[in-house]
Amino acid sequence: MINKLVNVFDIHIMSSKIAIAVSGGLDSIVLMNLAKLSNKIDTKSIHILIVDHGLRKNSKDEAFFAKQEAGKLGFKSKILTWKGKKPTTKIQETARNSRYDLLFDYCRKNDISDLFIAHHLDDQIENFIFRMFRGSGIKGLTSFSNIYKIDDINIIRPLIEIPKSDLLIFAEEQKLKWIEDISNSNPTFDRVKIRNALNSFYKNGFDKKLFLKSINKLKSINEDLDFIADDYVKKYIKFNDNIFVSIDKNFFFVAPKEIQMRVIKNCISFFAPEKPYPPKDTKIINLMKWIKNNQESSSKTLGGTLFKKNKKVIILYKEVNNLTNIKPIMISKSKYKCWDNRFLIKSNVEINGKISYLGPEGVKILKSKKIDIKKAKKDAPIAAIYSSPAIWEKKCLISAPIFDYCNNDRVNIEIKKIGYML
Repeated sequence: MINKLVNVFDIHIMSSKIAIAVSGGLDSIVLMNLAKLSNKIDTKSIHILIVDHGLRKNSKDEAFFAKQEAGKLGFKSKILTWKGKKPTTKIQETARNSRYDLLFDYCRKNDISDLFIAHHLDDQIENFIFRMFRGSGIKGLTSFSNIYKIDDINIIRPLIEIPKSDLLIFAEEQKLKWIEDISNSNPTFDRVKIRNALNSFYKNGFDKKLFLKSINKLKSINEDLDFIADDYVKKYIKFNDNIFVSIDKNFFFVAPKEIQMRVIKNCISFFAPEKPYPPKDTKIINLMKWIKNNQESSSKTLGGTLFKKNKKVIILYKEVNNLTNIKPIMISKSKYKCWDNRFLIKSNVEINGKISYLGPEGVKILKSKKIDIKKAKKDAPIAAIYSSPAIWEKKCLISAPIFDYCNNDRVNIEIKKIGYML
């Protein structure tokens, strides 16, 4: 069992420095111990990240326990505290989003691209059932993958095809200690209801491996659909410096319905990566009907993305009201930083500036410098230009790289566009 699990961990090592999210529960304690047993990565290159969510009275004690266990293994660790007002509704969803925000912020500040999470096979099955009840399509049902990229961070789940029972055997063999999360038995949570229902199936001979086989078949079908969709994207969709997208209206009359839906969902995710889930299928279907109906209004908003239509094309760009959801990040010397999932940006010299959106203020400054924005970016809606990247030092505009503007001759800002991915 030990060699099997260590090998599963080792094949997912892709860089010399990684972070591991540890809660103190069975799953993450096992994952941390597998990292210790690994021969592929140095202990000093592993960052143990512990989130104190503050939702329970004993959350500090749980975080301290996890830190102690990390210390016993010789790992450096950091407790990340979730501050601010705690939710009274959608507690698990909000806590999960806040947890990932804290983890991602730490990784970016410490130049870590690979974040290991201890999700296992039982979690994957629960997620499948949960999404099925939410009415998710094939892409949503199969989204729980072993490697998933968000902006510049790889979420890696090495144990995703390992049943929890195997983790328990390993933990008992290694005489490990862990904390039982009482929220995992709270029947008010939907995921707990699903878990309890599945447990009754397991007791009656339900085979997890056969369920995994079915999920993997669906994943294969999903990959095939992405391959087909990519051909349509190349033919009918144009990306304009990643600040707006234009879709040939014919796409909505020739492409299969499933292809239309996943392209629209991915376009929305492209402009609103901070949204945890894409809009529901019913909303996407209504949007597609709206596109085909020339009698309806010429603009519509969905999922933080604005859609504008004319007789020939549909134009999409980030909704102005959604700009404030883009988190500014410090620009780095000689190392590309990912901003808003659309651009990679770096500087040739050290700058005490942040990458944020250009916005109306930036446009005003560019106009005062006699830069013809409309000429530089033909057909670009002004609201789309607002969402283009800019380097700010307080209220001073240092650079607008899309427009080749920089207020300092010694500064050279390099920018790369991140390609659209299905």
